[in-house]
Amino acid sequence: MPKILKETIKKIERKPSLKIFKKDKGKNYICSFYVGFSKYKSGNKEQSLKTSNVNDALKKAQQVYDDYMRITPTETIILDFSKDIATPFFKHRIRKYKDEKQKEGNDNQGIREKLRYDNYIKMFFDKIDYKDHEALSNAISDLTNHLKSDNKTDNTISKYMSILRLMFKKAQNMGVIKSIPDMPTLTVINAHRESYFNEELNLITKRLQHHSEDVSPKIAANGITTSLDYLGIKDFVNLCRSAGFRPGMQLLHIKNFQYSYITDKLNPNEPILKFVLFKTKTSPKHKLTCHPYFTKYIFPEIVSRNPNTQANDYLLFPNIKDRSALYKKISKIFIRVSSELNLYHKNGMTRPLYSIRHSFISQRYTANAPLHVIARSSNNSEKVIRSSYLDQEDQMLINEHKSLFPQKEKVKKITPSS
Repeated sequence: MPKILKETIKKIERKPSLKIFKKDKGKNYICSFYVGFSKYKSGNKEQSLKTSNVNDALKKAQQVYDDYMRITPTETIILDFSKDIATPFFKHRIRKYKDEKQKEGNDNQGIREKLRYDNYIKMFFDKIDYKDHEALSNAISDLTNHLKSDNKTDNTISKYMSILRLMFKKAQNMGVIKSIPDMPTLTVINAHRESYFNEELNLITKRLQHHSEDVSPKIAANGITTSLDYLGIKDFVNLCRSAGFRPGMQLLHIKNFQYSYITDKLNPNEPILKFVLFKTKTSPKHKLTCHPYFTKYIFPEIVSRNPNTQANDYLLFPNIKDRSALYKKISKIFIRVSSELNLYHKNGMTRPLYSIRHSFISQRYTANAPLHVIARSSNNSEKVIRSSYLDQEDQMLINEHKSLFPQKEKVKKITPSS
């Protein structure tokens, strides 16, 4: 089988995974770039450039790449983390350790690593856009929180991060991803993430409303940004803060049939908005209810935004099929609007969309909701809620102080003895 001549490899900037090279049994350059394992067994498309001149080859390679990427919606490349990244990695790892001598009773290290992936990592990464670093960051955060709730030690969590790091390194070498995402240290993993105050989120939604009113017809006609985009992002933010949702792809995959109203017999005039989420990060089905104010005043506006949708249509942005690209757009605009208001940075840390989840948890705790109820609503454990969301906030200490020293208890004045 012809081998690639390493000295002939040239990578092309701003074109992910695109490179040219020669093989030992040919004189012409070949270009190669990643298109997915559903297209080719290797995951890469290779094409002869029919030239031995390096400069001509570089130009032709970019043209081949650009032509291929001008694809129709039906030919959209489907990203599959397990198939594109995990499977090639573990095949390599298991084969690497298969012939090495192991101590008696020990399993193949590659097999042990794959079990860790199957049991914990897979469910957090299986349906994400692995080319989106923010989506990866959120998945890593969810994974570490889940490992903590399962009483994994810091040393064990480090092993999981090491597996991920090696997987991304292999994927980069294969041309699947352009760069390796930043993997958090234990200091970062255990760090507190700043939340938004309710008043700050109000400012953000008002600014989104303002932008929706300022969009010119000319811009909207060009499909760059429409008023509906801003209103839809406002809806996304309000839905995030209404309950214990994870502010990512989870919300964008909610369909109309997943919400309904339930009635409290003691208060029948105040319907309760219920959502049912399927195949969440930690359970096959999760039910949660929304804040009464959101249910009464905000959700009807969201529903009226798309009056002709069906039960199986998406609740938010029902006409957009590419949900990963949509999430990137929402995240980008949220960061821009939050930065316009000088809210994005606080205490040296950023506050992306995911911080809204922290806001919900902190505000419910401040409102004296029991910790086990908050944990159930946000589909997490009390331990993780306490360590990852509340331990660094003074409000938890204040509440504990009130429990320790009830106000009804009179403080006796201590006078010095005569």
